[in-house]
Amino acid sequence: MQDNEIDILIQVPEFKKNEDQVQYRVHFLNQKSNTEFENNYRYSELKRFHQTLETLKTELPTFPKSYWWKSVNSNFQLIEQRRQLLDSYFQNLIQIKLVRESLIYKNFVLVALKENNKKVQKENKEKRQRSENQIRKNTKQLGQFITPIPNPVNLPPTPEDKRSQSMEHIPKTCQQRNERKKSSKQQQSPILNYGGSKIFRGVLSNAAKQ
Repeated sequence: MQDNEIDILIQVPEFKKNEDQVQYRVHFLNQKSNTEFENNYRYSELKRFHQTLETLKTELPTFPKSYWWKSVNSNFQLIEQRRQLLDSYFQNLIQIKLVRESLIYKNFVLVALKENNKKVQKENKEKRQRSENQIRKNTKQLGQFITPIPNPVNLPPTPEDKRSQSMEHIPKTCQQRNERKKSSKQQQSPILNYGGSKIFRGVLSNAAKQ
């Protein structure tokens, strides 16, 4: 059963070979949200996905066959041929509405999205760490060219005579000024003690004249 209401396009644009292991990059494009993600699969993983879809009891596209008498992973030409067959397989598979509505297919797409998000988060984390390490490295290198500020030099103590001269230039405090005013008033006070009694200065001077 086929229709044209396809939300997600699936393609297999390339493969990568690592020693004896080959992984096929499966690319997903959500046409509604215009978002894309991808995940890498081995041939055996995609084959298990196809075998699980066979439980739907519907006609499925032909899945690329395997060869028990020869190793595909050791031949780049056979790997590319398998990639093209896988690409054609998924383009035909998404045309089947029963497949797209199945939990098997939806789970396949959801797992691919989660794995892609994990990969992106890991790459972003590694990128931040590299950036932080570079900043620390630059800061350390910059510190090598900065002249440190010298500690203040301890000056020798000031001699007593010079210290006393320097004290003459220190302004009088408010308390010292008040004490000087008080002492001046006491010297000019008209009241004096005479024989244990307080008398005015003017009285004492008149008595002396007599």
